[in-house]
Amino acid sequence: MRKPAPLLLFILFTAALLQANNQVSSDENGDGRPDTWTIFEEGRRKAVLYDSDFDGAVDYSLHYNRDEQMIEQQQDFNRDGEMDDFYYYANNVLKRREMDTNYDNEIDVWVYLKEGIYITRYEQDTDFDGTVDKVKEFGPK
Repeated sequence: MRKPAPLLLFILFTAALLQANNQVSSDENGDGRPDTWTIFEEGRRKAVLYDSDFDGAVDYSLHYNRDEQMIEQQQDFNRDGEMDDFYYYANNVLKRREMDTNYDNEIDVWVYLKEGIYITRYEQDTDFDGTVDKVKEFGPK
């Protein structure tokens, strides 16, 4: 009969290590440098960060609430080191997308969704002055 003690000790040690460090990293492409980081808070997954092009900079991230439901997704679309594409969720359903289309670190497009797929409203700052100047409503009036 196999003794479960070594497995149990491994699980307990890993859990204690995760709780103590609050971060686990991995090297997905085998180059010896971490490129994926999972951040924990109170033993729960809080965020996962990715360096998807392996250049040393995070360019994609997922953020979770206390129930480990995704609440936000961020992407550095043009790989300049600044996040410029944001997705916001409620109850695991996409509610809004915000974009910095000219890469000046200011949001200039807002897309509001219903049921995660139907666009209900679109707003844009077309001249990048910080004021919405184009609005389009979709659906029943």
